[in-house]
Amino acid sequence: MTTKRREYTREFKLEAISLVVDHNRKVAEVAESLGIGISTLDNWVRKYKKEQQGVRPTKVLALTDDQRRIQELEREVRQLKIEKDILNEEGLSEALLRPDARGELCSSGLQLCWHRTTSTSIVD
Repeated sequence: MTTKRREYTREFKLEAISLVVDHNRKVAEVAESLGIGISTLDNWVRKYKKEQQGVRPTKVLALTDDQRRIQELEREVRQLKIEKDILNEEGLSEALLRPDARGELCSSGLQLCWHRTTSTSIVD
């Protein structure tokens, strides 16, 4: 029979870490009082301390706000690179860079389209 892994919120983890780091309590003592495994809490504390030193976590969400923001920005950069590559493949990037090009670029998911607009001038 398999047992389901318990999941903890970020806030719970940070509070448990705070008890160890900020209040100088022992990992075993805090783990027992919160009903979590000693190794689990020890892993959280080590990960938190690494993040505080600027080490980026791999494959998992960061605990600290700064590292979470870095992860978010990295995801955004990856997405923008994908969109740029799509534009380059479709030959749209040159059309967008031409000074005489008029139109608008619309985006729906990963489907990109270029609509030409007409330019009308009114002469008095």
